[in-house]
Order: sequence, then structure tokens, then C-alpha cells
Amino acid sequence: MEGIEKLEMEVADMNNPSISAVFEYLKTRTDLYEKFNNEEKSIKQMYKFICDKARKQQKNNVAMIMDNVVYLWAVSYFSKSNEELGLIEKKVMPPKPTETIKKTEEKVVEEKQDEQLNLFQEVQS
Repeated sequence: MEGIEKLEMEVADMNNPSISAVFEYLKTRTDLYEKFNNEEKSIKQMYKFICDKARKQQKNNVAMIMDNVVYLWAVSYFSKSNEELGLIEKKVMPPKPTETIKKTEEKVVEEKQDEQLNLFQEVQS
């Protein structure tokens, strides 16, 4: 499947008229077609990139961004690498079994301490 087809499927799945409008513009840019094949790029991430840029422009919780600026951000998203855009995803490693056991043990100790405090409070009353 070509990149543009993959992106079209993403746009359809998201079912968002704003995303559709941006993607329709991107499809007119034949200079980007090769960049659509980049596996690290997705419509969801493009949308998040644009929203984050708009959020930085907001004043009093309102951001009004002109269409041509949004299109420019979308073109930038596909033209630059994720590293250049600062979109390196952080991989979260699951906790090691020893860390999970330690946290569970700490929680049990805390619960026992809470129970003891409650018993002493009952005696004092």
C-alpha cells in the first residue's frame, strides 16, 4: 500500500472534517507524495502536531489560526523528520518484576501502618 493510501485510510477512520480538509490540501502538493511514504509519519501525529502548535498560540484558552498557517504546519510535519520537529516518541518500559514486588511490599507495609494507627485512635477515643 502506498503512503497516500495509508494516510487516506487514517483520515477516513478519524472521521474529522478538519483533518479531511487539511489532507485534501496536502494531496494537492505533489512534492509531498514521496514524503507520505515515510513510516514514521501518521495523520494522528500530524493532527497532534498541529494542535500543539495552535495551543501555543492561544490566549485566554482561545486559538484562532488561519487555514494557510495550519496548511503550512501540515507541510512542515511531512517535510521534516520527527527528530527535527521534536516528536521523538518516548518508549515506556514496563516495570521489572523486582520493581513491582518492591512496590507491592511497600503498599502492604503502608496499609499495616494505617491499620495500626486506626487501632490506636480507637483506644484513645
